[in-house]
Amino acid sequence: MPTLTEQPRIAERIKELGHCIELVSIDPHFHDVTIGLFIKDGLMTIWSFSNREGIAGRIEEVRDRCTRLGDVIAVEGTTDQLKLTSDLYLDRALRFMFTFAVEKDPARELPTGRITAPDTKTKLVFVINGAEENGKYVYTISAEGRSDKAELRVRATVGGFVRYSDCERVDKNKFAFPDGKRYDSFARLILPLARNVSAVESQLAASELEGQMTTQTLGFSQS
Repeated sequence: MPTLTEQPRIAERIKELGHCIELVSIDPHFHDVTIGLFIKDGLMTIWSFSNREGIAGRIEEVRDRCTRLGDVIAVEGTTDQLKLTSDLYLDRALRFMFTFAVEKDPARELPTGRITAPDTKTKLVFVINGAEENGKYVYTISAEGRSDKAELRVRATVGGFVRYSDCERVDKNKFAFPDGKRYDSFARLILPLARNVSAVESQLAASELEGQMTTQTLGFSQS
């Protein structure tokens, strides 16, 4: 934990970094350090108070995984910074992106190809396809498999996108992002969460409480 003399310096650094989008209190793949994602004037920075050997490499690894998980790009010439691909700011999508980049096994291959996810409440598999419709990019959710709840589950999953990405419900099985643009990476990222809102809400509440406790005490783990 930071000493009393170190805390003002940490607070000043956090102020420089801007708004904290997400704070992961324990990085399970790098000595349990705390690592955060901040944004200021459209520029996102990944930062940790830890000065442990190898932390810069770990931050770069997390940054690079973020570019594969979300619709963000690395800032050229940096190892710790990102920027959005548009002016659309999706707070919760960015939080999920960063948390997954830190907590998931870095050796695990990230999904590519078709955007799919198995339903947790039935034997259905959700599939997302997108296309231009009336001047905006619209995503359609369908379900593969058999269940008498298929239509209900698809509608609920669209509702998950509305909740977690501020999407517009275009139809009972269709949604579009707020600016009507294409965000395949965020669609892939959010789908497994959108299918089970109640479970995700419980996890978010616990994570938010943990993050508040960490920032309030400036408890960035240095171990």
